[in-house]
Amino acid sequence: MLATIGGQPQTFHMSMVNGPAIDMDCRDFARTRPEEDRLLDGITLPDDGSVLDWGCGVGRHLQRVREKHPSVHCYGIDICDLMLDHCRRTIAAPATFANNFEALPEREFDLILLMGNGLGVFGIESAAEAGLRRLVGALTRGGRLVIETSNFFRQGYHAPAFTIDAGGYHDGPFTWGYADRLWVRQTLEALGCTVTFGNSHAPGGMFFFAIAQRE
Repeated sequence: MLATIGGQPQTFHMSMVNGPAIDMDCRDFARTRPEEDRLLDGITLPDDGSVLDWGCGVGRHLQRVREKHPSVHCYGIDICDLMLDHCRRTIAAPATFANNFEALPEREFDLILLMGNGLGVFGIESAAEAGLRRLVGALTRGGRLVIETSNFFRQGYHAPAFTIDAGGYHDGPFTWGYADRLWVRQTLEALGCTVTFGNSHAPGGMFFFAIAQRE
């Protein structure tokens, strides 16, 4: 993944602890897919709106939002300083990037993105529930939260551990969360949202979008 920033795309090897492994193309995380573009293009935002991308990576989703809404303020959170530096260089102001929610000056958003299996950033189920509660609470009335996730493994919520290797880079083991549609719907409806779903064609298959709107 980091190699895409330096202009040297490569695959990375993702291994589940006590489970299967898969090789993935880093370029899949540097560009948006057609169904992502359609979804983001279909969301209307106020001219002075605020958009938060949690797990922003290289900023591909914020870049797409900015194309249609050039005046919105883009906020991004990522644990990788290299990714954040890349976003600071490539996403025009107004934009703010940090490695945690508490470091952001803005705490209310018209749109929050958890795409690219963004639900996984929370890890275990209790942390995911708490994370979604925080994000829904940070939405404006009528604001939307867009989640992309799946559950290949079982019904409900599941959080296996993974490692990632790319060249000399190694990360993990880290816990990554997956959820099915019923878990997502019930969790978000309990937080006062209406929920609709859309299909995702993310690598690996079985992913979906959940679009929650705060009532």
